[in-house]
Amino acid sequence: MDPIARSPYPMPPRLRAVKIISGFIVHLTYADGVEREIDLEPYLHGPIFDPIRNDPHLFASVQIDEVGDTICWPNGADIAPETLYYDAEPPWIAKPPRSPRKRAIHEPIKRRTARRNAKIST
Repeated sequence: MDPIARSPYPMPPRLRAVKIISGFIVHLTYADGVEREIDLEPYLHGPIFDPIRNDPHLFASVQIDEVGDTICWPNGADIAPETLYYDAEPPWIAKPPRSPRKRAIHEPIKRRTARRNAKIST
């Protein structure tokens, strides 16, 4: 069985259309009816994206990949589908709240340090 098929994380729906609005902003349309505009500039960094960022004609050659999961360019660059669909914040990467126990463990150390610093300054 395919490991992705067993993944507990939902895959974004198929991408149906991509249209350049202006600059690095594109309009994406998904199979589930979701439409969104996203500025791709923050994601166009690294060696594979340098030509895309520096050549408007290459950026304009953006297309939907064969599988329909994401956008890609002729030089092989693509952006992860969950980055596009969830605007870089998929629900499964939310930071867990800090454990109150950890704060309680560090608190006595802070008090000891404060007492030690008070003794030194007197």
